[in-house]
Amino acid sequence: MQTELVALLALQADDVVVYGLEARLAALDPRIQELDRRRQHLADAVARAAAAVEAEEKKQAYLRDKIAEHKQLIERNQAQMGAVKTMKQATAAAAQMEQAQQIVAGEESDLLALNRRLEEYRAAQQGLKGELAALETEQESARACVATERGEIAADLSLARAKRAEAAARVPVPLLSRYDRIRGRKRVEAVFPMHGMSCGNCDTAIPLQRRHVMTASAAIEMCEGCGVLMYYSPE
Repeated sequence: MQTELVALLALQADDVVVYGLEARLAALDPRIQELDRRRQHLADAVARAAAAVEAEEKKQAYLRDKIAEHKQLIERNQAQMGAVKTMKQATAAAAQMEQAQQIVAGEESDLLALNRRLEEYRAAQQGLKGELAALETEQESARACVATERGEIAADLSLARAKRAEAAARVPVPLLSRYDRIRGRKRVEAVFPMHGMSCGNCDTAIPLQRRHVMTASAAIEMCEGCGVLMYYSPE
């Protein structure tokens, strides 16, 4: 077999190995992405729960301030009751104080309901935090396994790429350029033996004159049908 063909086939064998390792490395990404997706889903739920608790706490603080304000108003009205001089003034003051007491009673009822709701929100938030912590603990081993596998594949890939570089150096530059261009079209393999009178990849028939040249000189030709490199193999 022609020396340059031997070198080219050795290069392709190395490229197949590199491709396989790169595919294995890329296959790890969806596994990490799924772990991240599950964690992010819970983290988002925790964030939403925290935002809900914060909003209710603000409502709680505002309502407490309003109740305190209205109670102060009632106290002032009570203090002023002794200073009224006419029945009309007394009636007006009593009505104002009664209105303020009704407002306070309503606000205190709202505050009780808000406090119950806030307790539920806080309980939900704590529950989600617990779920997130449990998930992170559960994922530690899975992430560690992926990291170990990634490191092993990366080490093998580094060696395979170095071996590929050595093989590429033994292929004539013009032939290497043609080969790399073909593989650049997202092909795993770019070199195929002839199958009888046809291309070993797409089965396109090879003209008689080209077949004679390839069999006589072991020339490496490009298939007119699919664009791969072809060679004659007596086997």
